[in-house]
Amino acid sequence: MDTAWIAWTTVVLVTAAAAIALAVVAHRRDRCNARVARTDALTGLGNRAALAEHVAALLARGPAPALLLLDLDGFRDVNDTLGHTAGDALLRQVADVLHRTAGDQAEVTRLGGDEFAVLVPGPVDAGQADVLARRLLAGLAMGGFTSGGVPLDVQGSIGFALSGPDGATAEELLQHADVAMYAAKRARVGVLRYDPAHDPHSTGALEVLGQLRQAMEEDQLVLHYQPKVAGGGDGRLLGFEALVRWQHPTRGLLPPAAFLPFVERTRLIHPLTRWVLLTAARQAATWRARGLETTIAVNISAACLDEGLLGVVEEALALTRWPAQQLVLEITETAIVVDPEGARRTVQRLRERGVRVSVDDFGAGATSLVHLRGLAVHELKVDRQFVTELMAHPEDEVIVSSVIALAHRLGLVVVAEGVEDPGTAERLRAMGCDELQGYLFARPLPAAEALGWALGELDRRSGGPVAGPVGDPAGDPAADPA
Repeated sequence: MDTAWIAWTTVVLVTAAAAIALAVVAHRRDRCNARVARTDALTGLGNRAALAEHVAALLARGPAPALLLLDLDGFRDVNDTLGHTAGDALLRQVADVLHRTAGDQAEVTRLGGDEFAVLVPGPVDAGQADVLARRLLAGLAMGGFTSGGVPLDVQGSIGFALSGPDGATAEELLQHADVAMYAAKRARVGVLRYDPAHDPHSTGALEVLGQLRQAMEEDQLVLHYQPKVAGGGDGRLLGFEALVRWQHPTRGLLPPAAFLPFVERTRLIHPLTRWVLLTAARQAATWRARGLETTIAVNISAACLDEGLLGVVEEALALTRWPAQQLVLEITETAIVVDPEGARRTVQRLRERGVRVSVDDFGAGATSLVHLRGLAVHELKVDRQFVTELMAHPEDEVIVSSVIALAHRLGLVVVAEGVEDPGTAERLRAMGCDELQGYLFARPLPAAEALGWALGELDRRSGGPVAGPVGDPAGDPAADPA
């Protein structure tokens, strides 16, 4: 055989072998890079890209999977208080618990921050998805989490969506599970399945929003008023909380839960808040003209706790001549945590104006004492979940008594909502709770009935009538020229 031919063949073979080796190395590198690109560096779980791939693969194969989305409650406080290193350590522990609890068949991924997803191969029905979600939350509750020797209590909210009825693509499933998760967090119920009624981007929600704009123009919205009474002494009437309702032309009287959750995620919340403030102040002014001196409380969404709120408050006070010191604005713990500095500035401006500010549902959210310390509020409202079961659960009594003691040391008034029986009311009075509110005294009432209830209380305490009949036009805010 020709020597040149042998040499040429050898060169070709060596070159081919080298090319193959390089291709193998490149393939392995690409696979490694692809794996890295689909892996969360902090926890070792899959990331958002991996989740999208897995969902698409399951949807292509069938049967229908379920997607659960979990967000930790109060995680920001861990970072703010203990530092980001502690937060990262906690996320790794949470990832381990979720992976063990979900089981081998489910795929657990971290989407970023404190959000995790659990993808369950089908077929999965709503009941099975709900059971798994609650098992995941129970696993977190029993997790025994620590960071730097500090024990940490971890809770979360989960929304889930089922392939088919709740979404046909990976993008839809993720978006709808996200909507359900935020609805669960707002309602503080732990677990919720996707419902188009909670989705501001759904056709049904857009239709409701359009109808609500028309409702505001056509006076379909009404306010109901629930009294707050003194905790000590004779239990006299101190004020009313104004609560919005929608008198829908075809669906009847709708409670706030039927429309507020997705209104809060749109700019419509601003004109709605203005309407509630003006209507409540006008109503209170008519009562004042009847000799009924009370405070009036209005709930303020986190989306409205900004500089614009000050202008709306000034407008309401000017148009109705309602005293600033008799207006109470109730803000949630969420509003404080979302933007602590912004909330602090707005609350301080309101206090300087003379308006009272209350922290609503205290104990159920993620407000830390650091946030509360620098906030110029006047009162705390103990969340009803601790009040309604006060007599049945000793731990709830400990929580409530601790909140009352803490608030009093900070110079704050304490209001207990959800008081439904005489025993609970007496126990709260013994604890020193300043104000009580709940069905034991009255449900939220239309304006005329609220006036009648108040006048009846005044009659009972004074021994005789103090004002005109309940049917007087003064019970109607439209009768007030302001």
